Amino acid sequence: MSVFCSDAGAAQPGNQLRRRGFVLLTAAGMVLLVLLPAIGLAVDVGMMYLVQLRLSAASDAAALAGARALARGADDTAQHANAEATASTYFHANFPTGYFATTNLQVTNVAATDSTYMRSVTTNSSVELPFVFMRALRLSRTTLRATAKSTRRDVNIMIVMDRSTSLTNSGSCAPLKAAAVNFVEKFAERRDNLGLITFGTSSQVDVHLTMSFKTPVESKLNSLVCDGATNSSQALWQSYQELAGLAQTGALNVILFFTDGRPTAVTENFPIKNNSPCTPHGSAGPKLGVLTPGYSSGVPTETWGLFQNTPPQPLGSDLTLIASRSGCSFASNKNQVASDVSYAPLIDYWGNSLNATAYRSVTTSGAGLGTSAQNVENFSTNAADHAALRIRRGDPDAQHANRTLSGVMIYSIGLGAVDDTLLKRMANDPSLTPNPVAAGNTGRYVYAANATDLDLAFTRVASELLRLAR
Repeated sequence: MSVFCSDAGAAQPGNQLRRRGFVLLTAAGMVLLVLLPAIGLAVDVGMMYLVQLRLSAASDAAALAGARALARGADDTAQHANAEATASTYFHANFPTGYFATTNLQVTNVAATDSTYMRSVTTNSSVELPFVFMRALRLSRTTLRATAKSTRRDVNIMIVMDRSTSLTNSGSCAPLKAAAVNFVEKFAERRDNLGLITFGTSSQVDVHLTMSFKTPVESKLNSLVCDGATNSSQALWQSYQELAGLAQTGALNVILFFTDGRPTAVTENFPIKNNSPCTPHGSAGPKLGVLTPGYSSGVPTETWGLFQNTPPQPLGSDLTLIASRSGCSFASNKNQVASDVSYAPLIDYWGNSLNATAYRSVTTSGAGLGTSAQNVENFSTNAADHAALRIRRGDPDAQHANRTLSGVMIYSIGLGAVDDTLLKRMANDPSLTPNPVAAGNTGRYVYAANATDLDLAFTRVASELLRLAR
């Protein structure tokens, strides 16, 4: 009987050792050939991402800052130089030399005029980033690049500023003038146009729209006397006439309206009663002037007028009676004007309706509206509301061959005890919903609780306008 013996079992330990050795060699090869390069690639790609992100952010900041700096300088050449220098400063502040061991940093900032009302600042940047692990694959470095462009649109701004007596009484006249001067400084002469209208019982164009605005506007503001009532509708329509006359549809056209109270005056051709002592009497035609309420403890108690609608500046008094007042009751006593005036026509001298928007209720009298003190306040408010609506719609100006201008934006600033809803309606502020007089572009209403907040309010509007211009 024979016995068969197999040695298979004796060979198993050697085979296992050989397999283990192979696995170790394979694993080591995987680490050397796959895992380490993958880790190295991840590290180098991560560095590329971080540097590219920082480079792009620095370029964006430079272009934006450069566009803002286009407001500084006496002419295009100086403004372009300021913009390029500012862009360079902002870039290097946001991308330090040697960031992540980068080398050969190249930056160019170019300010240019793209079209009639558009200028831009373009920032191009590049930098070389050395690799850490990719050197094993004979890749020593890479070049990263970024481009950013910021465009600035020229701005045409009419500042329409309340200069009524209440500003003097509240001590706000001086802070208001300082805030307005600071606002003016933020815009670019030789590119932007800026003008000034101030209003009390009446209004006038103190400075027509001009590219050389800083000296004349700031001079008028600094010498301003705060006196009189609040003829908002007249001032608003005069500002529209200025913008429509300039007729730069490609620019950003803006009215900045400031007030510290309700509208309280309206300019009209008032019909005179036949039994009035005025010379000549009513049959000779109406008298052009301003009607305003007189107040007692904040309540309208009597009607005053008729006052001039175009006073000189600076003001001695904004309550100067019209010249053609011979024999009139109001000639000797301004609060007797109701003895002479038949009614207030439904449309003011500038084409604004005293009742169309129906924001405040009014009572009728004959062919127009009654002249009680409360009625005068109410229809003065309606006239301002309607003037703003007509401006935003781009309505024709009948006094100047029906010329129009679409796209005008209105920004309003209110100080203290103002009618917030009215100022939101005038600006077509998006926070007012619903807005019965919504039309045209949306603007903004900014509230200043006291004189200390005025500079912040004007600065906020300037920042918004400069943002829109970019």
